[in-house]
Amino acid sequence: MPHSYSTERSAKLRDEILGASRILCIQPHHDDNDIAAGGTFALLADHGVEVHYLTVTDNLAGVTDPDLSDADAAAILSGEQQRAGTEIGVHAQYDLGLPDAGAWDEVELRRSFIEHIRRVQPDYVFTCDPWLPHEAHRDHLRTGILAGEAVMFHAMPRFKTRPEVDDAWTPHEVRGLVLYYTLDENLVIDIAATRERKHRAMSCYPSLIAGPALDDLHRGIGFVEGQRGEPEGFAHAEAFKLLRPRQLHCAIARRS
Repeated sequence: MPHSYSTERSAKLRDEILGASRILCIQPHHDDNDIAAGGTFALLADHGVEVHYLTVTDNLAGVTDPDLSDADAAAILSGEQQRAGTEIGVHAQYDLGLPDAGAWDEVELRRSFIEHIRRVQPDYVFTCDPWLPHEAHRDHLRTGILAGEAVMFHAMPRFKTRPEVDDAWTPHEVRGLVLYYTLDENLVIDIAATRERKHRAMSCYPSLIAGPALDDLHRGIGFVEGQRGEPEGFAHAEAFKLLRPRQLHCAIARRS
């Protein structure tokens, strides 16, 4: 296992996460939150945590039907996302609609992330690990890095978003950036109680993946869930790397 992982530390972080009031889950594409962490988000919703999803891209590059217009594909994706969110228990969904695998204004996207952090006031921000070895999808890399920057910068009053947001904003503490799609976990969460809902949510996107490819996805994710749960004795689990804001810049200490 990665050197940062211990079952004792994981148990403490698990209790901490389950005690949150709100979380903001920033994903590159419509289905990333559900695939990577849907069991955990459903579990948190069951514990009374407000789960907010923020989706960066329009996900149109991933739609498999080439004959659909962009407008029709977007409408289908929106409906699929709402159905998946109902399975998980998502409190609110926000979409930025940037081009899937396209050009982004990264400073503007970071501003949007800061705006949503100030609006939602989450205890934790979840996103994909931009330091995953061999990750080649720039949507994931950019989303993870800019989410980390937003966690660092959201409490700085000279970073401006929208006047109506900034004028109403009361600074608060984001306790951690929580990374999924990671190989350097320090937090493992048992999803036995919510795994079926997660996999139903994963099946809510036939415009993106269906048939044998969907069957393969369920099998592959099931294997990962078993692998991540094994050190804790969980049949099925999801793994995360929780970083404190102080660890996101010039963190040279060997231990957190």
